Amino acid sequence: MAGTAQRNWLRLVTLLLVLSATGEARSQEAWLVTYGPGEEVWELFGHNALWLRDPERGLDHTFSFGYFEIDRPGFHVDFARGIMLYYGAASPVEREFAFYRARDRSISVQRLALSPDQIRHLHRLIDEAIHPHPQYYAYDYFRANCSTWLRDLIDTVVDGQVYRALADQPARFNFRDHTRRMTVDRPWIHTGIMLLMGPGIDNSISAWEETFLPEALARWLDTVELNGQALVTERRMLHDPQRFQPPEQPRGPWLLLLAVGLLAALVIVVAAWRGGTWGLLPWRLAVALAGAAGMIVLGMWIFTGHRDTWQNLSLLLLHPLWWLLLVPWSGRVGRTLVAGLAAALAVGSLILAWPGLLQDRADLLALLLPPLLAVLVVAVRHR
Repeated sequence: MAGTAQRNWLRLVTLLLVLSATGEARSQEAWLVTYGPGEEVWELFGHNALWLRDPERGLDHTFSFGYFEIDRPGFHVDFARGIMLYYGAASPVEREFAFYRARDRSISVQRLALSPDQIRHLHRLIDEAIHPHPQYYAYDYFRANCSTWLRDLIDTVVDGQVYRALADQPARFNFRDHTRRMTVDRPWIHTGIMLLMGPGIDNSISAWEETFLPEALARWLDTVELNGQALVTERRMLHDPQRFQPPEQPRGPWLLLLAVGLLAALVIVVAAWRGGTWGLLPWRLAVALAGAAGMIVLGMWIFTGHRDTWQNLSLLLLHPLWWLLLVPWSGRVGRTLVAGLAAALAVGSLILAWPGLLQDRADLLALLLPPLLAVLVVAVRHR
């Protein structure tokens, strides 16, 4: 009888321990939250957060990175110089979700198969990263943003298994292709970014690097396994307004840009042909803008910390040498200047139009080539 009672007591203790462990596992949850794109410029690429739940500790918060203080004195000057000080923050989950619903941005969540110890470890890492608040870090569009922070935190608590699963996988698209996708509905923002970014974002990247984009991190985590088990165990769509939907394939607004470029060329040529007091005004304005745009491109390369604007071959099309046309050169000097500008334009057009050559951005040529050719035609006529 004593042996039977002892065995029953042992079974009861074991059962209570199992139930206790199960209850702890169920009470602690870690979810990856992915927010869709929004209306503002800084919302175009989407956002994401980690949602941690532990009712026993009163924890039901989202944690995310990529916040900035736009009203901080000197913010815009620092941003232009490439000094981008961003930080992370925590928010009660209902308040956070209400904000994104009000912005009509989609909210999807994925539950991560993390143990209670891993969730506690994740919480400690996040707490150290955001406190004391604000704890600033050097932001990078593609390498240190809201999504890469979460990727690295998850990878840390699973001992590098996310990196090992994704580092050798080729990405769907490179940085420029994703930028094209996410900005195509804002043509002037799209054009400005395409103009300023150098060839570094045209390189092939891995799936690990592609997770700079929140939607890509969510997609790739669906493929990751931890010790043979899926990392993502549950998926839910909490809000789906079907707004701000980027295209699946990269494309640019080249038809609109071509129309604007042809119209500008027509105005330059027709005004110069008709002559009169104001006949060369559109031509002079185009020359001034081409030189000014070249100065901006050159300045971003030489004088700022925006690494992805370096070595920008758009300088073959837009550069300060256009301003020399405003000087009334004559004879051989004038002809040599026009010939040199035409040669640079031809080489630059070839480089930018040839897929995969050095710096692929053919859609930019649709806007720039017609008016620049018109500038050269008028320059030849008036020399």
